Amino acid sequence: MNNYFTLRKANRLRTKLLTNKSQGQIREVVKYLRRVSWDVCGVELVYSDLLDIAVQANEEGNELFSVISDAKTFVDEVKPGLKHLSWFDFFTIEIPVFLFFGYGIEGLLLYPVVLSAVPDYRFEFSLGYLIQLCICMASSYYLFRRMMERIGFPPCAHRLKCAGYFAIYVAVIYGIGSILHQMFEQIILISIAAWPMTVGSLLFGVALLWFRYFWYGKDERLKERL
Repeated sequence: MNNYFTLRKANRLRTKLLTNKSQGQIREVVKYLRRVSWDVCGVELVYSDLLDIAVQANEEGNELFSVISDAKTFVDEVKPGLKHLSWFDFFTIEIPVFLFFGYGIEGLLLYPVVLSAVPDYRFEFSLGYLIQLCICMASSYYLFRRMMERIGFPPCAHRLKCAGYFAIYVAVIYGIGSILHQMFEQIILISIAAWPMTVGSLLFGVALLWFRYFWYGKDERLKERL
């Protein structure tokens, strides 16, 4: 069985043995670490370590963290040990989601309506769209590295700042995209019928998602733990 799913299942089962308060404390820390680091396997290992500590604390009649500063201290200690987001991680997470939901699921919902109005509709991938997509991907990567990885704990204290940055980012990307479409929309790189595009996106997205979790299962740190 995939080592990642084995550890993940064990963590979920062990969590149910804790008090409700300790469960909430663990979920808050793990949720934060998942947001600031895409080291999925590393976070799952931290999850396992937290469970070891929490089980012992509950047996002694205590909770995992007595005050929020204890949780912050723990997060500050383990966060530097997690892997930073790489281009490989970014694409194996972003592209499957982008294809499966952005083109696949969205196509299943919208194309019946679109084709009923425009029977010969085709998906056209222009040079402007390609440039916009590249800019969007690159900027998303660096925005995450520059902002998300530096958010402190607890994240609720930084929620307004993140929302502001995200709103500015969306506005800038939308503006750049509008300009690029006006400049290069006539240069069509790919023209494909709606349904082949939708089905292909769904299948390719699922295949990449499978590869992503297959890759997680090969992480050497999981072999050492299991």
